[in-house]
Amino acid sequence: MKSKSRSDISKTAVSRRKFIGISGAALAGTTLPMCSRNKSVTKTSIDKDPDKIKITHALGRTGFQASDISMGCGSIKESNVVRYAYDKGINYFDTAETYGNGDSERKIGEAMEFMERKRIFITTKLAIGETDTEETIVERFGKCRERMKTDYVDALFMHSVTDVQLLKNAGFHAAVGRLKTDGRLKHAGVSSHGPGGSEGESMEKVLCAAAEDGRFDLMLLVYNFMNKEAGEKVLSACKENNVGTTAMKTSPGVLEVTPFDPENPAGEYADHIERMLKRGMTREQANERIKNWVEAQKESEEKTGPFMKKYGIKTEEQLRRSSIQWVLNNPDMQTITVSTPDYDRIDEAVSLSGTRFSDAQQSFLRDYQEAFNDRYCRHGCNACAATCSHRLPVSTIMRYAQYYRYQGREKYAMAKYAGLGERNALSCAACDAACKNACPHAIDVQANMLRAHSLLSMA
Repeated sequence: MKSKSRSDISKTAVSRRKFIGISGAALAGTTLPMCSRNKSVTKTSIDKDPDKIKITHALGRTGFQASDISMGCGSIKESNVVRYAYDKGINYFDTAETYGNGDSERKIGEAMEFMERKRIFITTKLAIGETDTEETIVERFGKCRERMKTDYVDALFMHSVTDVQLLKNAGFHAAVGRLKTDGRLKHAGVSSHGPGGSEGESMEKVLCAAAEDGRFDLMLLVYNFMNKEAGEKVLSACKENNVGTTAMKTSPGVLEVTPFDPENPAGEYADHIERMLKRGMTREQANERIKNWVEAQKESEEKTGPFMKKYGIKTEEQLRRSSIQWVLNNPDMQTITVSTPDYDRIDEAVSLSGTRFSDAQQSFLRDYQEAFNDRYCRHGCNACAATCSHRLPVSTIMRYAQYYRYQGREKYAMAKYAGLGERNALSCAACDAACKNACPHAIDVQANMLRAHSLLSMA
């Protein structure tokens, strides 16, 4: 008998495998719908299928009921993954012109004929520059729409805005007006990761200004349990102005401790020493720098060891699941954009739809925040940027490293990093590291930047 292909399985919309089981009290949760959380919350299915999305939220003033878990399409490997997500009840798809150099949009386009268009909400994003005009934006948008094989797009976002002034871009708003009149576009939105370096303004300032502007219907913002203060101010502004809210970067940290043998440096540490020598440092100076890193790592190991032992941490899946559920607990966040490049990630994400956040998980995340506070470079933060003599976009570089390590977007991350040109982290190799004491969370900025360079460059 011929076995079913992934395409056949996706067509029948059956559960492909048992959901991933997670042990430990830290991940205890239920699949009860949270109908009492918010008046805009409704069930999407009356059959209570545990393998499908269970909760939708009204998406601001758009009139659309969005699945509480949405699909981040930055690293789609095949179009059948999009169809599988749709079969599971995910109805919000977030992509961008730059994701895979348009390949993400093409994958959505390949899946479009298998989805009922009016039941899904598709957003794409364009990075808008000062030289962009109404004509250039309309032309670029048209190519996005063609790749996705759709007559219209539900929302066009200004991508990764770093300055409030850009929100007023006349070309963008003229293009949005024309596209709406032509029936090619329904809504406008904004995404922000904060400033690109010492220049630019905070995510909070940009998105709050956008919410109050009145011309933007949706926001895509960084929000997680270790980086929540700015996000909660944005959520408040969106609630006041009835703007739709979507979360990104919901899983903030890592669970690894990198071993190091100072007598026989290898791997990234050996690479760091070699780069320091090339940048003019003596071997003694390079060794001293590495020794300081080792001491800092030993302190981190001592601090995080009890946490790892207490919760029996073996995989980062535990942290990812609890982090998503933490965001689900906030009634002001209407959908969470989760990077779901394959079937396993979709199964994992959908299994969290409608779940409650347990007391055990609260304890888990509190302990994590205390143990790993000095190991997570906050997205959008630029507290150290002013002290950098090389004017490097620290937060941006660390965001690219996250794309590489935790989202499976290696080529995209390396291309974005290469686009920085000489503003890369290699400058940190022989730097006196004035940034060392600038981080309010005591992160070793220099060490993190050099590790990012090792990931993102071929040098």
